[in-house]
Amino acid sequence: MKRFLTIILPLALLLLSLPESKAQWLETQPNDIFVRPSDWIIKPQNFDYVRESDVYWGRLLWRIIDVREKENQYFYFPVEPEGVGGRKNLAYVLWDAILAGEIELFEDDELKIPLDCSKIIERATRNDTVQMEVYDDYGEADYTTVYVPHEFKSDDIYQYAIKEAVFLDKSRSGVQVRKLCIAPLEDRYKVIDGETEYMGTVTLFWVPMLSWQTRYLFANKETYYRENLMHLPTWEYAFRAFMYTSFITREDNVWNRSIHDYLTGEDALFESERIEEEIINIAVDMWEY
Repeated sequence: MKRFLTIILPLALLLLSLPESKAQWLETQPNDIFVRPSDWIIKPQNFDYVRESDVYWGRLLWRIIDVREKENQYFYFPVEPEGVGGRKNLAYVLWDAILAGEIELFEDDELKIPLDCSKIIERATRNDTVQMEVYDDYGEADYTTVYVPHEFKSDDIYQYAIKEAVFLDKSRSGVQVRKLCIAPLEDRYKVIDGETEYMGTVTLFWVPMLSWQTRYLFANKETYYRENLMHLPTWEYAFRAFMYTSFITREDNVWNRSIHDYLTGEDALFESERIEEEIINIAVDMWEY
């Protein structure tokens, strides 16, 4: 009898607790299949240790990620500031971190001129001045200055610049890549005589990608992956796994110039592909058996 009770009682208590837990599940997580703990934190992946004596070749590269390309559209979408399904595009991930003061910013890609987050916030949210034509009771026109509040929007950020170090590590016999910093590039427009004209592309700021703050931010922010919605990759994984397409715009050189400084059009594209192919050939020729 005692043995019977020791088996039946736990099963009865388990069955009684099932309806309550199911009701709580449907109430708190109506759109999710599983519940993720509220204190869920992912630590950034550590880099492999590299000895100076093991690095026998290296080069600095500057790349452009164009979010209008199909493989890079998750950098641009969703465009809503609040995000969709708990994920945001890269611009709003960086913007939220800037508002909270969680990451470091720099003016240049050498990461020598620090930039205060409050200055970036002031630049992105300052009021625009618009001259409006106002008519009085007698039909006479007059012009007045109207201040239009401006909010940060990711709509005009179509490209990201990445500076990376490519090197050969003889202890691993392969090419290693370390992304050093990233910068959003914003297209600027101006309305002239009722027509919107393109004024140029501006580098907003540079974010160091090797710092713990940036790595922690990217490791705990998810992005989109069309093949599997149940396990979305983090931004850290997206950069590590090269889940994007890009093209080279500059390599380190004695003249400190970019490709577009001496080539344009298709010639600039061919030069970018030449540099890419040259790095692959160097890596293949330096294999150790």
